Amino acid sequence: AMTAFQKTVQVDPANGGAWYEIGVAQYNKADYAGALASYQKAVSIDPNNALVNANLASTFRQLQRFADANAAYKLAEPGNEKNPDLYSEWGFCLGKTNEWDKSVVRLNTARGLSPTAVDNTNLGWAYYNAARQDKEAGREVEAKQKLELARQYLQTAVTLDSKMDAAYVNLGSTNNSLGDHQAAADALNTALSLRREGEIAIIAMNQLGLSYKGLNNLVKAIEILKIATSLDSKNQFGLFSLGEVYHLSGNEKEAKKIQSQLKKLNPAFAGKLDSVLKGKIPKV
Repeated sequence: AMTAFQKTVQVDPANGGAWYEIGVAQYNKADYAGALASYQKAVSIDPNNALVNANLASTFRQLQRFADANAAYKLAEPGNEKNPDLYSEWGFCLGKTNEWDKSVVRLNTARGLSPTAVDNTNLGWAYYNAARQDKEAGREVEAKQKLELARQYLQTAVTLDSKMDAAYVNLGSTNNSLGDHQAAADALNTALSLRREGEIAIIAMNQLGLSYKGLNNLVKAIEILKIATSLDSKNQFGLFSLGEVYHLSGNEKEAKKIQSQLKKLNPAFAGKLDSVLKGKIPKV
């Protein structure tokens, strides 16, 4: 089929349908650079083709060109208003460009079209990060409202699928942000029972350390954060939390060791830990 389509475009370079089919074949073989070139040819021939624009957007997403993907999804939307996958992918890419409120809108649309555990998880993830953005900007009321919505959708996700490890991680992170550390620990321990390795597991351990710190169980906090930082020696968030917990436990020697280790990775973050060791509470 690929040979036939390639012969077609040799004879008729303006055959957008053939360029599209070549792009599909290349995408399915994970040849995203080739697919990008083919889809761009197809879209130059038929700029308003919703299907071609949607596939072009997905290709930009695979290449981690998220801003380009967002522009292509916008062109693909007319004609794809009932396609939950388009809105799900678009919401993800908007999150990757830190446009969290826009991400929430698209993922809300995806959830409305497909209220599965995955779509509830994605929406909860977006609300959690939108809340963090509000908190950093001092919008405390808006942040609290979004965290409550994040918890609602993530709880729905784990009710629909009790094996959804990513949902448990985000639910734990959300409960930590809301100050409900026991509920956070419960969710994060469930996540770790489902997945003990990889990036998701390390994030879960980082957050579980915060849960135990919030519960004033500093021994457990140190235990889990030591595991997280041993699995990933460049885990800056975990190192910061471990240094902070050592300080709270009165072990200044180990806290300073962590600060020295962190200074090699991120001097600014090490400076924030230094403020903690001096009794200040920096914004992290």
